[in-house]
Amino acid sequence: MIRSVLFLEPLGGDSRAIERFFVSEGVLEHASATPGFVAAELQLPLDRAAPAMVTALWASREAYRRWVDDPWRAANAERGRSVFRAIEQPGGGGSLYEVRISVGGSYPAADEPQS
Repeated sequence: MIRSVLFLEPLGGDSRAIERFFVSEGVLEHASATPGFVAAELQLPLDRAAPAMVTALWASREAYRRWVDDPWRAANAERGRSVFRAIEQPGGGGSLYEVRISVGGSYPAADEPQS
């Protein structure tokens, strides 16, 4: 299981604008249609001016790469430039981590079908 972590700096100084953008654009819902997607969250900082954090679980690196390379994501990122600055890695996307130990929550195994 792979976790992606992406930070988004709010351009207007209020991270809630990022939340409004994600809701209006259906960003996480679009990501969920990617084969190999498991779960995602938008997390807002308690200090509204600080960067927001988007985390997601993926069955594999390849699943996350499919999302990063998705044409809808590219167009959405362009629209988002008026709201936030994405802190991406070279080649696009957020930082990737291998989930080694997890307690709580219920996620399907990597080889189970994704809904």
